[in-house]
Amino acid sequence: MDRSLLLSMALAVAFVLAGCARPPPLTAPDGVELTPIRTISRLEARVLLTLAGVKGVTIEHPVDCYRMTYPGPDDGFRPQSGLFAVPRGAPARRVAAFLHGTATTRSAVPSKPDTTGLAAAILFAGNGYALVAPDYPGMGASPGRHPYYIAEAIAPAVVAMIAAAQRIEGVPDAPVFLSGFSEGGWATMATLRLLEAEGRPVLAAAPVAGAFDLMGLAVPAALKGGAPSHSTYLAYAAWGQAPYLGHRLDSALTPEMAATAERLFAGAPPKEIVATLPKDPRQMFGPGFPEAVEGRGSHWLADSFAANSVHDMTPKAPVRMYYGSEDVDVIPDESRLTAAAMRARGADVTAVDVGPLGHDPSMLAAAPRILDWLRELEAARR
Repeated sequence: MDRSLLLSMALAVAFVLAGCARPPPLTAPDGVELTPIRTISRLEARVLLTLAGVKGVTIEHPVDCYRMTYPGPDDGFRPQSGLFAVPRGAPARRVAAFLHGTATTRSAVPSKPDTTGLAAAILFAGNGYALVAPDYPGMGASPGRHPYYIAEAIAPAVVAMIAAAQRIEGVPDAPVFLSGFSEGGWATMATLRLLEAEGRPVLAAAPVAGAFDLMGLAVPAALKGGAPSHSTYLAYAAWGQAPYLGHRLDSALTPEMAATAERLFAGAPPKEIVATLPKDPRQMFGPGFPEAVEGRGSHWLADSFAANSVHDMTPKAPVRMYYGSEDVDVIPDESRLTAAAMRARGADVTAVDVGPLGHDPSMLAAAPRILDWLRELEAARR
């Protein structure tokens, strides 16, 4: 059975089992709103993870889920929103942040909560951590359009949610644990870079299937159109970045494709987006961008991808980059080559092959390994 269908079934079953269970109110710090969403029992959590295909994850606690609205950076995207979850009946050990993958509709976000948000809440809050799962700028309650792969917009919003969570009574101000999938894998490293630049310690980071060297690896691979998602990724980036950087969308895409992108990313379902955009991503672009990617000339979108790459950072915290060896959406070399380059600069970074898996399945396989590693890190600090 298709994995996305299994996830939808799991979500439906979990909501049926949930009934009217609601978490208790929490006192929110100044400027923050916490809206109770639902409580996930241990039984529901097991059902959800089993149907989703996640194996090897224990569930220690029921989970209380809240929609958090918080100020975020003063950058035009205020307010921000996200999912906040805590273990019921136990103090949280520390904050664990999970950053979601590409979503092209503003309602497909953790604070809804969507399947990703519930799974992250179960994985982390169900095992004793306070989860934060930001919706990202331009998504959820945040106005505007999502500045896809713009680090200076996304990383500060993540950091702001972590800080807001750590002001809630009972949430420790201990070094945060960072993780994320796909776009969230890249955002994990962008957030790690910002936190360490600010002098804030991070316990560790565990990105999954992340694109780190955008101009060197991700964009050239995507322009070849090896996966149905590649046209979506590139068109979505142009659509999100053009207004943020002060450019017309038709200065990257052809006029016809610019109009199509405006229509699709106004709320079309993901399947419609994939079916509508050309299979050959190069057909979407006017002259300039493809040539710049090949090193022939310059273009603002190519310059932006280069500026927002995170492969050249040298993290202080330990990092494990998880990937599936058959991923065609984000090629395995993103993790393998980035980890090797960071190790050569003295960082504690390891690339972890979770098996001959594609993009979405790699996250399911990585989840129990990430939790095991987090527990190892906790045990080493005792």
